[in-house]
This record gives sequence, C-alpha cells and structure tokens, in this order.
Amino acid sequence: MSLRLNGVDAAVVAVYLAVVLVLGTLMKRRAAKNLSSYFLGENQLPWWALAMSGSSSYFDITGTMWIVSLFVTMGLKGMWVQWIWGFIIPVFYMAYMGKWIRRSGVMTGSEWMTTRFGDGPAGALARASYTLYAVLTITAFLAYGATGMGKFGAVFLPFSEHTCAILILGVTGLYVIVGGFHGVVLVEIFQTIVLSAGALLIAYLGFRHVTPEALAAKVPTEWHTLTPAWSFDYLAGSEYHLFGALLMVWVVKGLLLSLSGPEQLYDFQRFLAAKNPRDAAKLGALWGAIHTVRWPMAMGLAAMGIVGLAQTGDPEKVLPAVIQDMLPTGIRGVVLAALLSGFLATFNSTVNGGASYIVKDIYHAYLNPKATERQLVLASYVSSALLVILGIAASFAAASIDQMFTWIMGTLGAGVLMPNVLRWYWWRINGWGYAVGSISGMALSLAQALLPAAKLLPLYITFPAIAGAVCIITVVVTLLTRPTEQQVLLHFYNTVQPAGFWGPIAKQVNRPEIPRQFRKDLVNVIIGIPCLIGLWMSPIFLVLHRYDESLFAAAVSAFTAMLLYKTWYQQLPSAEE
Repeated sequence: MSLRLNGVDAAVVAVYLAVVLVLGTLMKRRAAKNLSSYFLGENQLPWWALAMSGSSSYFDITGTMWIVSLFVTMGLKGMWVQWIWGFIIPVFYMAYMGKWIRRSGVMTGSEWMTTRFGDGPAGALARASYTLYAVLTITAFLAYGATGMGKFGAVFLPFSEHTCAILILGVTGLYVIVGGFHGVVLVEIFQTIVLSAGALLIAYLGFRHVTPEALAAKVPTEWHTLTPAWSFDYLAGSEYHLFGALLMVWVVKGLLLSLSGPEQLYDFQRFLAAKNPRDAAKLGALWGAIHTVRWPMAMGLAAMGIVGLAQTGDPEKVLPAVIQDMLPTGIRGVVLAALLSGFLATFNSTVNGGASYIVKDIYHAYLNPKATERQLVLASYVSSALLVILGIAASFAAASIDQMFTWIMGTLGAGVLMPNVLRWYWWRINGWGYAVGSISGMALSLAQALLPAAKLLPLYITFPAIAGAVCIITVVVTLLTRPTEQQVLLHFYNTVQPAGFWGPIAKQVNRPEIPRQFRKDLVNVIIGIPCLIGLWMSPIFLVLHRYDESLFAAAVSAFTAMLLYKTWYQQLPSAEE
C-alpha cells in the first residue's frame, strides 16, 4: 500500500503533533518536581481542566471505531451496547462518587485500599490485588488502543497494522512519559478543543451528506429504532443476534459499574487531583457534557459509510475508510488531527495512570520504600515506557477491537465488579474478602480468555457466571475472617462519608446527615440519567434529520437540567468542606 495522505493533510497532522509534543515537553520540569506533581499536578489544577482531560480521555480512536462499527451494524440500537462500559457513570461522578473519591485524599486507587481496609496484612493484600488488577487492566486497554491504531494507521500509512501500532504508540509515548500529569492535562485541554471542533465538523458533514431516503435504501427497518427485542434476524450470525439476553447483561453491568466507582483506573486520578470535593462533583458533570460531541460524530461517520462506501468487509474500518475516501483535502487533515487528539488523550491518561500504580504501589511500597523523589520520578519514566511496550506486545494477540473491548469490560470487569461495589456500600467487607474475590475473578477472566472452549461462550453466560461466583467467594471469605479494625472503619466513614449498609459504624459516628445526603444524591442520579441520555441522543437524531425526536430529547435534557440546578448544584458542599 502506498502512502495515501497528500501534502496538505500530512502538514496539518504534522503541525498538530508538533504542538502536542512541545506542550508535553514544556511541562517536563514541573512534572519532575515530585511524585504528587507527576501524578496529581499537586492538586492545583482547575476542575474544568480536569473535566476536559477526563472527558477527552474517553474519546479514543479505537473506541470510536468500535462505536461506528456498532452504528453501521445495528443502527440506533448500538447505543444500548454502551451500557457495558457504564456510559452513564458521569452522573454518578456528579452526584456523589466524585466527592467520595476526593475525600479519601490518596494518590492512587490501590493506595485507597489502605484507607478502606487498613495497613495490616488484609489491607496490604487488598492493595496488592487491586494493583495487580490495575496493571492487568491498563495493559489490556493499551493493547486495545494499539489494535485500533494499527487498523487506523494502516489505511493511511504504507505499513502493516502491527508496524503502525508500534510507530504511533512509540512516538506519541515520548511526551506522556516526560510530561507527567501536568503535561497530560495541559495537552488534553488543547486536544479537547481540537477534538470537539473536528467532531462537530464530521457531524455536520454527515448531516449534509446523508438523507433519510438514501439511508433507508441501504439498511433494514430495524436499523432506525432504539426499541430492543430478544433477537434480530438481520444480526443473525453475529454475537449480537440474541440482543435481549445481551441487553440485560449490558444494563446490569453498566449500573453496577457506575455504583462501583471508576473502572477506567485513570479516572480515580482526575478526582483525586481536584482541589476539593465540590470541584470533584462539578468536574463529573462537565465530564459528561463535553463528551456529547462524540455521538453525532460517530453517527455521522456511520451514515456516510453506509451510504457512500462500497462494502469494507470489516465494519471496524469504516471510520478510517470514510476519512480517506469521502473527505476533501484539508478537511481530512483536520479530522485526522481531531481523532488523533482522542487517541492521545486516552493513551496519555492510561499510561500516566498505570505508571502511578507501578511506582506508588509496587516500587515504593515493596521494592524501595526509602526512595527519594528523584528516584520515584525516574521510576515513573521507566514504568511509563514499560507499559507502552507491554501494551504493544499484547496487541499482537488481539483479533478485533470488539473482542478486546468485550473481554476487558464484560469478562475482566465481571471479575472485580462485585468486590468493587461492596467496598463502598457494605461496612463488613474486609481486605481478605476483597483480595480473594478479586484475585479469583481475575483468574476466571484469564481462564475464559485462554481456554479454547471458554472463548466460545457468549457474554450472557460468562458475565453472570463470573460475577456471581466472585460475589459468593467475596462474601464467604469476608464472613469467615475478622472485620476491618474499628478505627479504620470509623475514620473512613467520617472522612469519605459513604452510604449504604454501614449501620454499626454509622451508629458509633452518629452523623445522620450522611445517609440523608445520600438519599438526595440518589434522587440526583435518577434525574441525571435521562438528562445525560437526552443530551447525547438529541444530536444523534439531528444528524439523521429526525427533528421531532431530536427536539424531544433536548427538551427532556433541558427540563431535567433545570431540576438538577435546584437539587444538585445549589446543594453542593462549599470549597472548605
């Protein structure tokens, strides 16, 4: 394959990459000050910048290619699949989870385990198990990203998919390694601006290029509706044929994930980096709002691909094919820069977040407890580089984006889901229960991925089987071992202010405002979910020229937003709380 980018498009992309590398490198001195600066920006970054960084980190090319492929294959029903990764989680961040995370005052999700379970043997094992899960998950996400970037780059560069993955991840890994969290956030502010502009441009092009009549001539009637059914004939032969069975798994998984706190482990970092719990709640709300532009962009690309392309054979390549074959010179370069922004944002966050676990929870905790700040920052550079290499290597085993994402979110996620939920809402779960449950879940998830017979099992079998088994293991081990020390639980309850089944601890603390506040938080979740979904669905319908449905979704979002102003925003804690 010959190089297919012309001079103008290549120049636009080159300028964009040069700006990104310069911004990241400029932050090297600030990042190298100490570990807090490298991983949390010394808790001095504004909430809106953290929201832009967090939202753009969800906007990766690989995930967008996957969403476009779902829209191509099943139309609007592709939005139901988004439940698998907890796409409503910004509502939970906004309502209470952001506040809970920030109040813990730690640096990583693994270090949080000590706050929750103490620093004794049980707490240490829980922290070690979470660190293992973090490194495994982040390596899998980097492999997933490399798989997508390989497919994406091979459309434009004269190399194989694996070579493209090595080139793109290797080069762009330089600035995230030296720039630390300051570099990540600064670059991602710039990336969010570029990404949003490019996304809106693509959505507009999709709106202008595709008519309802042209689309209707290319797709079955079921493509146009959100209404689910148990099965769809036009999806026969795909893993989505039994749509209803999968739908139950997606929704349950999404709700449990949203209750459990961040599963994209770099999310913890955004909220821990906020100045205070008030800012953490506000950044959760803005996080979801900024992400709105992703959905009309994905639908615009899918619609253009359906109407304007010959059969690609691989729906995961529709996105790069549309950019290459259907966009004019110059516009193609701008769109490529925007999509690269999405990739880099996710890549930056994943590498920086993953390195924080390796350095803080492995190197500093076990290998070199007396390490100086200089040694810790140097270890951060080495850990970041190691993660990039591992991610690229693991991507060689991936067959498709969908396979990787389904395994990460559906199977590996099932392995730790219930321990992660219980740690927030049930006082009795201890470090032993958490550790044994999550390690068992990781083992079951890896077995499903490696055993030939288990690979063939559908998600509606593997998810409930693994999640159910892990829940039983976690509860049984917890009840057979001693509870966490009272002082640890009292401190956690007083500081983080969680809710749920905390009766014995709540009685000792005697703070009735905590459960009262949680009831208000749950009301905000109920109001916030239709607000967020309406906000995201309205522009999708607009791209498809379905104006009445677009207006209805916008009206739902506006009405619930007005309610949230009263029930949520005006009730936020002060900056000093």
